[in-house]
Amino acid sequence: MAETKEIIIALVGYILGFLSPIVGIIAGIVIFFTQRENPFLKKQAKFIIVFALIIWAITIICITQGLYPSL
Repeated sequence: MAETKEIIIALVGYILGFLSPIVGIIAGIVIFFTQRENPFLKKQAKFIIVFALIIWAITIICITQGLYPSL
């Protein structure tokens, strides 16, 4: 089972991926390359990157379809 520190790191990565997908992708990459020996964080880093990419794609689609104004 993952330790509290690892869970907090993953949670912060997901929050960053939701609030700012570019920062989330960077955070996922940093976690992936700095925590290679930790299987939990390595797996979560991949999920953070994918999550941030999905949020980014949804945002682009919403902006191009006029669902909300561009920022």
